[in-house]
Amino acid sequence: MNSKKKWVSGLLISSIGMAPLTGLTGCEQLPGDEKTQGAVIGGAGGALAGVLIGGEDNRLLGGLIGGVLGAAGGYVIGSQIEKNRRDPPKASDARRARTADLNDDGFVTLNEVVAMEDAGLSTSEMIDRLEDTGQVFYLSESQEEYLGDKGVPSEVIRAMRTMNRDRTRAVSDRD
Repeated sequence: MNSKKKWVSGLLISSIGMAPLTGLTGCEQLPGDEKTQGAVIGGAGGALAGVLIGGEDNRLLGGLIGGVLGAAGGYVIGSQIEKNRRDPPKASDARRARTADLNDDGFVTLNEVVAMEDAGLSTSEMIDRLEDTGQVFYLSESQEEYLGDKGVPSEVIRAMRTMNRDRTRAVSDRD
């Protein structure tokens, strides 16, 4: 795989890993609800990735396919974020779940991390459950502050900064 495709693959993997947490802070100034914002952002990102991956001969087709897939994925992510804001997970959800993805939707949100804290899980159990999702987390300062303000132990927040990054590199290296 050439270096441009490897870079784009790494970018897509990184984007997927951070998607669960990126939409939870700071999109209030953008027009539309979370679903619309997710569809627009996903569509634009998917189109760009499709153009780059498609190569010289397939840029248009790659851009179209990437845009459609990105928009659909962005809409789904936006829907989950909107649902999570309306009906945040509870401590009882955390006690029943096996991983940090309390509702099994494929994404770990800040509210799911807080619910694990509210459930009284130990620091090591929280970290284990977060690692078990296989997700990579990219936390902004405000997201880290939010988690800290909600009582999430600093050890958990520090662990999330580097969690599962070796899995992402292994996938990129195979391609």
